[in-house]
Amino acid sequence: MGVKILYRGNHDPMTDRGTPWTTETAWAASLELLGHEVIRNHEQTDDWSSTLAQAEGCDLFLWTSTWGHHHEWRPRERSFVALGLLRAQMPTAALHLDRWWGLSNREHQIHDSSMFRCHFVFTPDGDHDDDWRAAGINHHWLLAGVYGPECIPGSPRAEWAADVAFVGNRDYGHREHAAYRAAMLDALCERFGDRTAFWPRPGEPGPFGLDYNDLLASTKIVVGDSWQGANRYWSNRVFEVVGRGGFCVHPAVPGLVDMLPEGMGVAYFPPGDWDAMCDLIHWWVDHDTHRAAAVERGQAYVVANHTYTNRMQAMLDVMAAEGAWA
Repeated sequence: MGVKILYRGNHDPMTDRGTPWTTETAWAASLELLGHEVIRNHEQTDDWSSTLAQAEGCDLFLWTSTWGHHHEWRPRERSFVALGLLRAQMPTAALHLDRWWGLSNREHQIHDSSMFRCHFVFTPDGDHDDDWRAAGINHHWLLAGVYGPECIPGSPRAEWAADVAFVGNRDYGHREHAAYRAAMLDALCERFGDRTAFWPRPGEPGPFGLDYNDLLASTKIVVGDSWQGANRYWSNRVFEVVGRGGFCVHPAVPGLVDMLPEGMGVAYFPPGDWDAMCDLIHWWVDHDTHRAAAVERGQAYVVANHTYTNRMQAMLDVMAAEGAWA
């Protein structure tokens, strides 16, 4: 049975730093692929009065709040009142890809922001179950993923050709992890020199969408990163790379190794062991046939198990199991 969902978030890609893509775009489309109706409530333009008006007849309020709209998160402002009215009408759920616990510039939002007052909260941070519970938040671990319809082979492009690439911010914005990432990237540069490419270039967005597939088809190895000490948290990078037809060398996060087995478009090294990382990259760069077979296996495995269609179904299943529509 289809669910009518009012989804508040950034659904207008061109307002998001000029890029043609947002996470909400993929999530909303994935819900529609499952047969649900999604009303896109634009956080950047729709005030809470219009949100409440659009909620009539809906079965679920879903909310992904972005950094540009953090002023609306404080519970004493309009969002808190509006969310209370929505909670009285239907199940409410917050959905996000970010991490909060352990971040000095973000953890306070768990207690301050209205988004965390939804009936359900879904994030990929599975390392803090006790903390979520102590904060009175009904949190459920929901993995990152990749948009299924874009899991197709890319086309190699000469301008993106590289043996090794890192896709992401070189200067990481959270000081708790910045030194760790810097050490990893320094090790790549020291071992591979100009054989290493970094994307995006300074001042440029992306790559996004199918351009990312072309970049991966042009690159032998993409290096992943993950929060040091994590067991059940990692970014969407690994599923994006493997699902779009790339090969990823990634820290061996225990939960990830269980979810995406070695050889399925990914090879793992002990977190923080940069020599092991570089040795692994050398081997896979030099073995094109093995790498191509692993890429094919990995893409098929991710399409079957780790797309955002899988994730949205898992989210709805959790809510149904807890009696959201009983």
